[in-house]
Amino acid sequence: MTLTARVELLLFLSLLFVSVAASDNFTQCLDTFRANGNATGGTDFFGRPVNNSQDAVALTYEECKSFCGTGQEAFDWSVFSQQFSAWLLPWLALVSQLPFGAESRIDNLISVALTVGSPTLAAFSLAITALNTRWANDRFSDIEYPNRLNAAKALIYLQQVPLRLTTRHGLLASLIVLPQNDDWWECLVDRLEQTYVWTIAAATSIVNVNSNGQGVGTLWLWLIPIIVGWLWIPVCSYEKLKAAIDKANEIAYVATTENIPQIDDSPRIERATNVTHRQGLRMYKKKKVFTQDAARAAPVFNYARIWEWYSAVEMVAQAFENADRMAKRHVPVDFRSEWVLTEEKRVTHHHDNRIGSLEQVQAYCGFPVSVQGHEEPTPIMPSGVWKRVFVASVFALGLQWSTTGSAAVIVIFTPTTGLGCRSGSYILYGIVSTMIWLTMLLSSYLAHFAKLHHDRGDPSRSRLNSAHLAENLATFLRRLSTFAAVGNTLCIILACVFQFSDFYSTCYCNSSVLGRGAQYAFNIIAPGYDYDGTRAAWIGGIVLAGGYVMLFLLALHLILELSNDIIND
Repeated sequence: MTLTARVELLLFLSLLFVSVAASDNFTQCLDTFRANGNATGGTDFFGRPVNNSQDAVALTYEECKSFCGTGQEAFDWSVFSQQFSAWLLPWLALVSQLPFGAESRIDNLISVALTVGSPTLAAFSLAITALNTRWANDRFSDIEYPNRLNAAKALIYLQQVPLRLTTRHGLLASLIVLPQNDDWWECLVDRLEQTYVWTIAAATSIVNVNSNGQGVGTLWLWLIPIIVGWLWIPVCSYEKLKAAIDKANEIAYVATTENIPQIDDSPRIERATNVTHRQGLRMYKKKKVFTQDAARAAPVFNYARIWEWYSAVEMVAQAFENADRMAKRHVPVDFRSEWVLTEEKRVTHHHDNRIGSLEQVQAYCGFPVSVQGHEEPTPIMPSGVWKRVFVASVFALGLQWSTTGSAAVIVIFTPTTGLGCRSGSYILYGIVSTMIWLTMLLSSYLAHFAKLHHDRGDPSRSRLNSAHLAENLATFLRRLSTFAAVGNTLCIILACVFQFSDFYSTCYCNSSVLGRGAQYAFNIIAPGYDYDGTRAAWIGGIVLAGGYVMLFLLALHLILELSNDIIND
């Protein structure tokens, strides 16, 4: 049995009780109304009353209930199977092409629920990742110190995981300064450059989707730029990310107080309790309740990591800038030594100029010199963060409402025109999606605020402490939004299924009572309606949604291309 047949069989069983209960036939009840010469409540195509019941092509809402009942039309399996297979199933199949890569299946399932339940959040994570890629490349573009290209690439790839930098004991400074750590950067980048690539399944699924089906195809059109966008941006699984960092850290060197770099040859895997204290860069593994989304490696969770990622990139960039500034002044790491010129006349890259003691490499990068210090520098938030968040938000909201709004408009202008059950479910889906994005973004910032206080060791004995309140609120908003995303995912799938199963074919839904009100609502039953306005709405809706999708992809492509041009100049 094929996947299509299995899904349709499951849906058939779930809708069986509907088909048994449904027995209304609107065509038959209109014939009954016309045959009754004394009946009133008939209307023309525009809801205007007609004097003769035989001229009626529609019924007012009250007359519809009286003659046709309050149930829905009988379920037709052949019609449902054809429409479901043509309009909805290809989109559900396309969901399988989303990038996952989380540590557990539960995290991957949550990522699917967040993506489908809130396309706004998914588009925001994609857009902010692209903007961050450009910013990181631009941040390192003016630096000429060795390994700056690999540093930019590594930090861009590591947007999928929460990063922790260790500046004490000369760990991070040694990675930046010591020539022995050139292999560390090469090893890290080589292993991270294992990206999610185009597959035949992905390309075929995208080509075979439809963009109509009474608004259903337009409603799901946001999936295309999300999937294509993640095919353009490097994406790795959690296992590959962890293996890349662990493997690189096995060959890391650290400066000592004797001015001799020595390898930290302790086995990383075996020393689980000590390894986090001896790595200049590592994945933050401790999962606090309020930072759980940040610890999930699926790309949709990138929104939860942007604050710490910005701080990490800025800290590394400033360290490179300090080292680059000293090198351009011909000051070696060991300031007691003479500057050594290279045969290639590249005066900043000779290995002898990059050798020094722990205190010297710390000072060279602008970090605290004290060997005994245990306090990490306060995380630095670079400028322009909120500007990038705003731009990504505009991109995300535009994609959400160009597709959802177009689907709603198409259905609203389909007779009987006006806001009804179908269009109302689309609009509700968009509203809930938007609220999920907003609360998730707020939750991530509150979690960042609480984590800063935890890392500083601020006392939190009082339950009224600001960090404690931020932690609890972040946890509550995250859980509430995740629950809402699961519900929104199920509801929008059911709404599409109901549309094809005649579940909405009732007097209430077909009369557009939601928009017109019961007094002015009517149900068009007879054929012959002039669909020129409806066709125009369909064309306009498809053009709006498709046009914005193309605009979104074009902007994303230009951002990424410009990012590559900046770093490669």
